[in-house]
Amino acid sequence: MTDPTAFPGSPGGGFPPDNGLVAIRDRLPLGISLLALAVAIVALVLAVNGGNDDGTDGTEAETVAGTVTVTAPPPTSVTTSTARTTTTLGTVQTLPPTPTTTTAQQIVTATTTLEAEMTEDEPSPLVLSVVGIGHDSNLNLRNAPEGQVIGRLDSLATGLVPTGTTRSQSGTIWLEVQVEDDVGWVSGEYVAPLGATFDATSQIVAILGESPSAETLTELGRLVAGALASEDPEPRIRISEAPVAGVVSGITMDIVGMPDDSVRGLRLRVFAQASEDGDGYTLRNVEGTVMCFSERGVSAEGLCN
Repeated sequence: MTDPTAFPGSPGGGFPPDNGLVAIRDRLPLGISLLALAVAIVALVLAVNGGNDDGTDGTEAETVAGTVTVTAPPPTSVTTSTARTTTTLGTVQTLPPTPTTTTAQQIVTATTTLEAEMTEDEPSPLVLSVVGIGHDSNLNLRNAPEGQVIGRLDSLATGLVPTGTTRSQSGTIWLEVQVEDDVGWVSGEYVAPLGATFDATSQIVAILGESPSAETLTELGRLVAGALASEDPEPRIRISEAPVAGVVSGITMDIVGMPDDSVRGLRLRVFAQASEDGDGYTLRNVEGTVMCFSERGVSAEGLCN
């Protein structure tokens, strides 16, 4: 009977001296390769688990195609920035921090905006101008009511800021004002806050029935002022700026005293064009500016309070 363990062709049932060793030798490289692959897989698993157990608090790790990106949490300080560290194949590259807007900066911005809005809502200080004075006269600035003259203001002077101190003496209301670096007293009869400016041309033409003409600018100015002046109370009409003849000629008239409990008067800038024959002037347009009462002031829209 043939021994089942015997190799064919081997007398006596023994192993062939060469074929068995050849089989084992051929299978040895495959076993070594499988063992090396298993060791590599175990090492990779241990490396991944070890990276997650590094003891860092709040650190997020992300593995993408063999690259580990670690994002550190932002430091808790007034000025914050987010630092990002990228680890690739054992080389650490630190990216520059990305600045962020801090809560403190937002609070400062909000506070600054609020202060700006409050500043815009605050009323502007009252500013007075000289009114009702002839262009060839001046308003005296005194060191006290009816006191010594320390300065003189021309008929179109402006920028007088009242200090809030007033005094009544001999039937005249005196106001203490600051004019640039000087502080003195002026008669309240000759100062007023000026309000909005408007076009009064159509109103004057409607009252007179035509666009008026006159031989001189002074006559034309008085004609225009008379059209807007009231009869009762009788106003004080003055030429506050001397007539100027030229390509565009003009004259400025002040009317102080109006039948209105809020509007004290008007300042009229009368512009005229010389007639073709050169014998006179014809009205071109009129700009009117309202005069208000010092004790009431002017609104932000330029209306008398």
